Formats: sequence, structure tokens, C-alpha cells
Amino acid sequence: IYPPTSLKRHRHSKYGKHTYDPSSKEKADFVSKIKNNIPQKPIEGPIKAVLNFYEKRPKSHYRTGKLSNMIKKNAPKINTSKRDIDNFVKFVLDALNKKMYLDDSQIFEIVCGKYYSDSDGYIECKFEEVIEIMNQEELINKINELKMNNEVNHIIGYMFVNKDKN
Repeated sequence: IYPPTSLKRHRHSKYGKHTYDPSSKEKADFVSKIKNNIPQKPIEGPIKAVLNFYEKRPKSHYRTGKLSNMIKKNAPKINTSKRDIDNFVKFVLDALNKKMYLDDSQIFEIVCGKYYSDSDGYIECKFEEVIEIMNQEELINKINELKMNNEVNHIIGYMFVNKDKN
């Protein structure tokens, strides 16, 4: 479990000769927490990413006293807090670059949401490699390649194409 984190802008030294990433420690921490879910070999094909960010509700959303575990009736149901979803997305994509996939340019579609959680904040990530339409022989070869590399969890779905039919 890792709370939603915004990507911080790169900083430059006073004289402009050195650039550093103020998010590097947080990105390394995020990757270390999910390392068991990262494939040994980065995904090489086009990717569809689904990213859901769950932020812990602020105390102001809860009632007080004996009912302090209950959410107020007027508490917002949709998370429109000041923290921008695009910065959450950039943080995850930058952190997983060259680990989950070769380059984040492989991602052609992103579906994301920002929600409230009654417990601690966390991030849900799902990366689907989209296998291009291939004939049956190419498909069998791709499946065997994935099996040999213990990457069967990347097989999402395939389409068979019969080249003889229109």
C-alpha cells in the first residue's frame, strides 16, 4: 500500500549545470513496495494503463464525539481535493519507467480516477500489454515465449485472424 503521491518538478542548481529529481526517494520507495508485481522483463508492446488513486478522507469529513467514525451527510462523495490527478499519474508512470515497461511512450491509453478511502490512501495500478492481431502461428509462438519467461500473467486476450477469409 502506497498513498497517492504527486510528482514534483525537477529542480536546477543555482548556476543551471545540475538537475535533480526531488521525487526520486519517493519513487524508489513506491517501486520497492510493489517490486513483487513488476515483471522480470519490462513489457515491450503497447500498453493500456488503469490507475486509481484512493486518498484518506480528511478528519473534517467525519462527525465528532461518539459518532466520530461516521461520515457527515454533507461530506463530499467525489474527491475534488487540490491534489491534481495528472501529477499522481505522472508520478506512477515515471517511477515505473524502465521497470514495468521500457518507456512510458508505450502507453497509448490511460484510464484513471481519484477517490476517497475510509482507510489509509493507496494506489491501484493495472498495466495491460495489448498484443497486436496476429495469425494462429504467431499467437502460439508469443504464448510459448511468455510461458518460457514466466510472464503468463501478461496474456490478456487475443484475436485469431484467418488470412484465407475476408
